[in-house]
Amino acid sequence: MSLLLVLFISLLSLGSATSSPNDHLYNAGDRVPLFVNKVGPLHNPSETYQFYDLPFCHPDPIIQKKESLGEVLNGDCLANALYDLQFWKDKTDEILCEKNLQGHEVAKFRDAVSNDFYFQMYYDDLPLWGFIGKVEEQSWITEEKVHKYYLFTHIQFDVLYNGNQVIEINAFSDPNHAVDITQDIEINVKFSYSVIWNATSTQFQSRMDKYSRASLLPIHQQVHWLSFINSIVIVVLLTGLLTVLFMRRLKNDLRKCSSGEEEEIGEKEVGWKYIHGDVFRHPQNISLFCAFLGTGTQILTL
Repeated sequence: MSLLLVLFISLLSLGSATSSPNDHLYNAGDRVPLFVNKVGPLHNPSETYQFYDLPFCHPDPIIQKKESLGEVLNGDCLANALYDLQFWKDKTDEILCEKNLQGHEVAKFRDAVSNDFYFQMYYDDLPLWGFIGKVEEQSWITEEKVHKYYLFTHIQFDVLYNGNQVIEINAFSDPNHAVDITQDIEINVKFSYSVIWNATSTQFQSRMDKYSRASLLPIHQQVHWLSFINSIVIVVLLTGLLTVLFMRRLKNDLRKCSSGEEEEIGEKEVGWKYIHGDVFRHPQNISLFCAFLGTGTQILTL
């Protein structure tokens, strides 16, 4: 019991340590943490890849952030970034890096643009999204549609602050800074970004309200119901399959009993009849067994 008490106190202290609020207070010029997360197609949110799976500018070395349980369940893969967004400091056309893209790297970007890939980052624990590129259709005299693929090379960050706290951030890909990646040829790309800070009257306690309202949109409810119906169908099919197998075996046993084969069955038991005596046997130290089972279930749930 003393061991269980120590374990329970440790879990309480760990929970209080992880749930302690962070004030998110910064001074002018402080570097606010920014992490890149993932990329994926807009029309399939369940398909995601690591941000640096695409040949973006990346730091050396790439350091993966230690994730919480919620981030793991959400499929996040946070890593450090080259973007330097200092508090209250505006930047214009800041060069992130200059990169020579090879043919296969251009093909990766083009596949991502053709599938409407987006990127996601986190700035001071606030999520932000943006598109990687765009597709344009051009019609010629022969009425054949030709697709042109463009990669966005400039991101503008619009940040709202209240006092010395970050309230909101948005990322916009500038279509005026786009590179043609239609062909698999080697090209030189200059990635850049800008940062604009503006004041707002929104309080820090309500900065997450817009994300909670966005989660209640009809499109999110539709995805939720589709997943729910899919799960029910799978459970029903598996339950029906197990029921059919069980009933088939039970019918065979009943048929043998009704045909006068009781003596042969008594002499030679097969299948589940080997363990029918062990299933209903009273276990030793049942109180200790129940205590361990209940404590283990509680720890697993936590």
